[in-house]
Amino acid sequence: MITTKRLVLRRFNEQDECAYADIMTKPSVYRYLGTGQGTSREMIGRMMTSWSGTFGHGLGVYAVLEIAGNKLIGHCGVRGLPCGRKEVLYAFDDSAWGKGYATESAKALLQHHTARPLIAVSYPENKASIGVIKKLGFSYTGQEEMFGVMLESFILV
Repeated sequence: MITTKRLVLRRFNEQDECAYADIMTKPSVYRYLGTGQGTSREMIGRMMTSWSGTFGHGLGVYAVLEIAGNKLIGHCGVRGLPCGRKEVLYAFDDSAWGKGYATESAKALLQHHTARPLIAVSYPENKASIGVIKKLGFSYTGQEEMFGVMLESFILV
């Protein structure tokens, strides 16, 4: 578990599945994730299960809760990609946008996950996410195709 001034990052549990699915099936949230085409509640459950099996291998995607209301607001973590690279990723409920939660949670995460290099990617039009990535100290490496779309790519060494 990782704690910041306003947030708790912890492993997902079964009780999180409905709230997390509610967040991740919102078009406003998934439009900048993966293919941008959305996902099913069933797939979200499988993602949560697969993420729980990565802890202890230098990886881990955490549930992010707002301390003030003990409310699940999204995820933040490091995951392995098929090409062998490790990606920092985060996504938050649209009600949590603009509050600095992505930066706060990812900074805390990077203090605990010290393996480098790490990559981060963003849709070119997702200026808020690109801003977070830059605040975290990632350097721009150009565009690359991932998940069937062209994304802005960054690296932290």
